[in-house]
Amino acid sequence: MAVPTLRILIDGDSDKVYRRGDKITGRVAFVAEEQEHIESFKLVFAGTCVTKTTRKINQFHERKEYEERIRFFNFEREVVPRSTLSPNKYSWAFEFTFPETTQQSYKRLTRGTHYLREPHPLPPSFQLKTSVPGGAAQISYFVQARLNLGGSKGIRKVKQMLQYRPTSHENLPREPNLTTGVLYGQTWKPSRNDESRSTVNKVLRRSSNKPPSIVPTIFYPEKIAPGQHIPLSISLLNTRDRMNEAQAECTIDSLSVTISTYSTTMCGHTLTQPEDVVSKHVTCIAKTHMNKSIPFNKTRNLTSNFRLVNDAECVPTFKTYTITRRYMMGVTVGIRYEDQHFTVRHSALLEILPRSPRSLSPPVEEGEEAEPLPMYTPREPSREFAPDYESIYALSRTSSTSGSLARWTTEASSVASGMSTPGSEPSTPASEVDEPVYERRVVIAS
Repeated sequence: MAVPTLRILIDGDSDKVYRRGDKITGRVAFVAEEQEHIESFKLVFAGTCVTKTTRKINQFHERKEYEERIRFFNFEREVVPRSTLSPNKYSWAFEFTFPETTQQSYKRLTRGTHYLREPHPLPPSFQLKTSVPGGAAQISYFVQARLNLGGSKGIRKVKQMLQYRPTSHENLPREPNLTTGVLYGQTWKPSRNDESRSTVNKVLRRSSNKPPSIVPTIFYPEKIAPGQHIPLSISLLNTRDRMNEAQAECTIDSLSVTISTYSTTMCGHTLTQPEDVVSKHVTCIAKTHMNKSIPFNKTRNLTSNFRLVNDAECVPTFKTYTITRRYMMGVTVGIRYEDQHFTVRHSALLEILPRSPRSLSPPVEEGEEAEPLPMYTPREPSREFAPDYESIYALSRTSSTSGSLARWTTEASSVASGMSTPGSEPSTPASEVDEPVYERRVVIAS
């Protein structure tokens, strides 16, 4: 009994990333080696969200399995009605379009407050394994062919996965907008060590300005897209000398920037079914011994070329029915004032936006210079280049012995070798080389 061949062929690049409103076109191919009775033949375009986990139920380490499957959308097309196909090769074209939003709706008590219940924009393709045995989460989009041959041959299924990334609803500026975080709770004052100072120093101390009261401020972005620079800066306000008439300053000793990822997955009802939380912390910047001065009431940049890598880990922030993904960015700055040290710490949510396609990237602003090409440096013409053809000469060589030709050697590189290095002078002394003699004749065209 021959087994029929069933395949799905998607047009275009197999690694293509689809976005909202994109069309999926292709063909479903079927090869019948013998006569086949078709009960049903359908093509399905769908998006699904699957979560799995387990929980221990007794002291014998037995675990109960939990699983939930949700369809974001489901479109079906009938390829062939119930019929009989003779042995042959068959092909049917298809076309689908990614919808704007999901289709499901749930009650509030079913999903809780941390997950979405109403239709919302499609989340990105996503795959995760949790730390719980058997725990996993997956968001997938696919085109599937379902062929029911009936009888002993049963049902055959073939699936072609599709990668999806949402499109940002915001117009991404070239430089992200910064948020000001004034850290009044981390106001710092240098400690007084009167015992170690002499009487003269104490008198001078009383007559001079009071020790500073430093209020740190962190400037950071709340939203960022892969490839965008993440600008971070800091300022230190001395509330006792707001104009900094004393021209005092601190020193930035160290900098640490950490991005934390939090993924949550749920199976079923939030009150009765389990929820898994997966966290990951990546230290992106760790600098010490920076010795970077920062005058009071002035802003200093902490980063210059800090960007997110657009890889599999850089999934845009999203929420859906049973899965969420969010990020936090933590900044720690070590500051030194005279011989005393203090630390500024700041943590805030960081929303990672979908990266815009190249076709939707903002145009280069007027007056903004593109990255220049390397400067061209002319070189001396090589002796191996062609002669000047403005004056045409015919060269006829006189006879030369084979021995003299055999001794003609040079270190010059060949034009055919593809090297651009100009040819060098012959290494053999001129007295030992029998140079061929040429006769020059002028050719006059008639």
